[in-house]
Amino acid sequence: MGQVVDWSSSYAHYPHGASLAALALSQRDPRAYWNYLNLVNRANAAELATRTSRGAVAAAPRGAKSAQVDWSVELGAEGTAATQYPAKFSFNVNAAPDCTNDYVVFTIDNAPNAGQANIAAFNNLYSGANLGGNPPLCPGGGPNTYWGYRVSNVRIETSPAISLDGTKVAFVDDANPAVFHVLTWTANQGTVTAPVTPSGAEIVDVTLTGATTDPSSSVFMDYYNDVAYVAANPGNLYKITGVFRGVPTLAGGVWPITGLGATPTSPVIDFSTGNIFLGNAAGQIFGFTPAGTALANSGTTIGNGTVHGGITDPPVIDSLHGLLYLTTGGSAGGTALVGQFSTTDLSTLATAAVGRNNTTTLHAPTFNAAYFSGNANTPGAATEYFLYVCGVAVTPGRTPVLYRVGFTGSPGTMNSSVDASTVSLSANNGEQCSPLTEFANPPVNQAGEVDRLFFGLLTSAFVEDYDISTNTTPTFIARVSEAGGTSAIIIDNVSTAVQASSIYFSTLSASAACATAGTNHRCAVKLTQSGLQ
Repeated sequence: MGQVVDWSSSYAHYPHGASLAALALSQRDPRAYWNYLNLVNRANAAELATRTSRGAVAAAPRGAKSAQVDWSVELGAEGTAATQYPAKFSFNVNAAPDCTNDYVVFTIDNAPNAGQANIAAFNNLYSGANLGGNPPLCPGGGPNTYWGYRVSNVRIETSPAISLDGTKVAFVDDANPAVFHVLTWTANQGTVTAPVTPSGAEIVDVTLTGATTDPSSSVFMDYYNDVAYVAANPGNLYKITGVFRGVPTLAGGVWPITGLGATPTSPVIDFSTGNIFLGNAAGQIFGFTPAGTALANSGTTIGNGTVHGGITDPPVIDSLHGLLYLTTGGSAGGTALVGQFSTTDLSTLATAAVGRNNTTTLHAPTFNAAYFSGNANTPGAATEYFLYVCGVAVTPGRTPVLYRVGFTGSPGTMNSSVDASTVSLSANNGEQCSPLTEFANPPVNQAGEVDRLFFGLLTSAFVEDYDISTNTTPTFIARVSEAGGTSAIIIDNVSTAVQASSIYFSTLSASAACATAGTNHRCAVKLTQSGLQ
């Protein structure tokens, strides 16, 4: 069985993944099963780390600035858009990482031409420099281009979705009207700088009738029903059937749902209820039943609709407990905030202020490992649950701050205020963080796991890594300079093999790190989870 890690991995969550309730949800969504496998692999890796020294790699000293020694390859004049994610496919979740069949795909926010792809993939991923005197799992100093395509003549501003067998990729371009594509790729066909135009047999195009452009909404897959959901301007929510196993077709009847406002976010499904959720630039949150009926509180306004007061990122959903989380940089209450809502009726359960009002755009929060794997929330103990948010300082400046919010119950209601464990991230006023990405993985040859928090700082032009393993203040681990900061970040494996546990993202500015022929381009980057090496 393959595994897909894409943007939806950060938004559709299944805490307590080994519980019967979470495993039952894997009958509706493979993300629940993949979450369970990650928990199993973490436990196995932790046990292995305590009884073997094979492949030992020294972790970067905490607080140290790490030099980038992993790979960086060009994507062109543009890369993956800010807040958007690459997607990663693992060929077999029950086998070792695969140098040939595992791949990562990047959409490229650039109009394609004969010398520029707008979607490309790389394999031979687990390559790069030797670490601690140990060679990487895959040969060579970097990845191989797996394929590169020139699809239509417009840029792709959103994130891709991959089929369960890895043979197809779905995405939406930014044409007017936007077009939904399903690409059946061929290995070794095209590159970033010499892309191939897919044949009619390799791609299916579905125009989103009634739409204009799609600058922000990525495809969300309901794999078991072979259905995709995506939104587009001027505020329409589409359902496409037969995506990977049939003939992609726009659903009729109530679909598309209209009147959702400008710049809708990606939709996300709560697989416990089947309800579908998304937000918009006006700061509203919408919810619909699987039949397309609006929930009781659909259209509730959370943000104030200013330039920073919209909902920019999709809802973060905890399907096990029926909870939904959103952030906005401005609200009628006079603060930036994070909110907790019910996936049954979109009622507001709790909100917490995370900084000054209307000063910067906020992106997706994330939970700590205890929220996912613990059985009970015990404040003050190792199993305490937290939600992390990159907000903004209250006073005196408008600088980025890492906030933490606790919970009452298991997980129960989110607290109405952040705790004292705040971390100032930079001195740059109005600086944005990328969406936060969390992953727990045992360091190679070390007992115990480290719960890591990854994000990019867009003005400081760093990618950073914090240790959130305990209930004390997060501890800085490492940072690496990345031109313009980073797109959103995805994670791959729990593995003790060298270079096989990594993060992936695109730079947001041109960089000499991936230049060819003397031209600086934006880069696709892989760094290790441990120490960003």
